Amino acid sequence: MKEPMKDRAKELALDQLVKVLDRVPLVSSVKNDLSGLRSLLYLRRPPRVVALGLGSSGRSTLLRSLIERPPVRHPLDPDHGHWVRIEHEGAKLDWLEIDADDPAARSQWTRALDEEVPDLVFLTFEPRNVRDAKRIAERAKSLLADVPDGTGALRVFTLLTHSDLVGRGPVEVEAERRALEAELDACGLDADPPRAVSAISGHGLAALSEAMVLALPEETRLEAARALTRAQEARLRIGNEIVQACTSVSVTVGVTPIPFSDMVVLGPLQALMVSALAYLSGRGLDKKTVAEWLGSLGVVGGLGMGLRYSAQTIAKLVPGAGNVIAAGVAGAGTTAMGQSAIRYFLKN
Repeated sequence: MKEPMKDRAKELALDQLVKVLDRVPLVSSVKNDLSGLRSLLYLRRPPRVVALGLGSSGRSTLLRSLIERPPVRHPLDPDHGHWVRIEHEGAKLDWLEIDADDPAARSQWTRALDEEVPDLVFLTFEPRNVRDAKRIAERAKSLLADVPDGTGALRVFTLLTHSDLVGRGPVEVEAERRALEAELDACGLDADPPRAVSAISGHGLAALSEAMVLALPEETRLEAARALTRAQEARLRIGNEIVQACTSVSVTVGVTPIPFSDMVVLGPLQALMVSALAYLSGRGLDKKTVAEWLGSLGVVGGLGMGLRYSAQTIAKLVPGAGNVIAAGVAGAGTTAMGQSAIRYFLKN
């Protein structure tokens, strides 16, 4: 079965779970968790990033460094003026490069907007472009004004690339960055303060990666964090969001007074959770990976998780407080499984 078909089947299963939980008390907050899971996992798509700047401003090199794509063995040659789907070892990104001083820039930009509206814009300057910053920024402002109404203002990241070529150290780099910031402020460009980055030394790329994930729409965050290998904090944050959402659902399922409902719902839910965490890390969840993860739990951990199902089912047979006990066991079991998967997939 192809991946889109698998995703569609899982999304339908999640929709069915929502319908079941509609009949269970205390689920209003859980439905929000399920909506968040759907946005993160099943409505996910690659982020769309536009790189505006002069042809020498190092955009392709920057992209290679952000997704850590080796430049020699795996050449990367985005077609200027067209959306390009970048795929590398699981990383997915839609990328568009437009030369700000190209006479065809307007027509390229218009055609690109007809196809897809970007999620984020890079406006790139290399050190020797700082003197021309106003001209480049004015050109960018003119193009950005063409974004269709109703899509919201685009977040613009201004980047001082090739920062390793500036002076002899961080003081000179900061001075050049401030000079660029002053030029951009003077022309009234609505953009983030410039960031100094280097594709060679890696300077600033981790902070840029984290900022990108925070700035992107919800449905692109999973693919963005997966593609941007330096966004370790973002991966952990999203991973914990997934675990917390699945734990909330588990607790609600545990409250339902139906024996064995845990086995029907919690098994697929926890499998979904672990699969999502493995995907977020950039790894596939094949038999070898599952075996390694289970091995990392140890005998006691694996046995404990297995016994939790029995404990939950037995607890539900006890009148009154049994459901509360089952809910606590379900939540604790899901949290423990999720945190073990985070340690294995995202922290190792």
